[in-house]
Amino acid sequence: MALLEMIEEKSFLGPEFATWLWYRSEQKESTLALPNGKTCEVSFEKELVLTGPAGEALNSTFRGETPSLAPEAAAALAAGKKVKRARIRLGVGDVSYELTLNAVNLDWTGLRIDTPPSLPFDEAVPLRLSALEEFADLFDSLFAVFLDLRLDRDRWTAEVKRVRKWIIGKVERKEDAGS
Repeated sequence: MALLEMIEEKSFLGPEFATWLWYRSEQKESTLALPNGKTCEVSFEKELVLTGPAGEALNSTFRGETPSLAPEAAAALAAGKKVKRARIRLGVGDVSYELTLNAVNLDWTGLRIDTPPSLPFDEAVPLRLSALEEFADLFDSLFAVFLDLRLDRDRWTAEVKRVRKWIIGKVERKEDAGS
C-alpha cells in the first residue's frame, strides 16, 4: 500500500480526535488526565468549522466567543458533521496555549504561548523554544490518550455511546431554547 493511500485511509482520525476533544471540553469533568500525571483543560473558542462526508461544499462555520455552544453547531453534529478546524485553548496548571487545529491533517497554526512580554531577545528565544517543545509534548500526549481509547474496542464503543448522548442533549437544549 502506498504511503498516500495509508494516510488517506487514516484521515478520519484527526476529525474524530478534534470532535472528541470538543465532547470532553463540555463534560462536567472537562479535564483530561495525561500520561505524565498532569491534567489538561480544553476549551473551544472564537472559531469552529465542521464538515461532513460530502466535504467542503457542506462546511458549517461558527464564530464568536464560544462557537461550540451555538445551537446550529449542535444541529451540524447531529447531521454527522465532525470538526474540521477549531480555535482551541489548552491549559495545564497555570500555563495555557491557544492554537488553531486543522483536524484533517492534525496540523496546528497560530500558536500563542504565554511568555513574559518584556524579556530581552536573547532570553525570550530559549524560553519560547522550551514552551514550544512543552506544547508539542502536550499535544502528542492528548493524541496518545485519544488513540489509547480509540484502539480499545470496548472502551471506544462505550465512549461513542456517551458522545451520541451528548449530541442528543445538545440538540434537545437547542430545541428547548427555540420554544
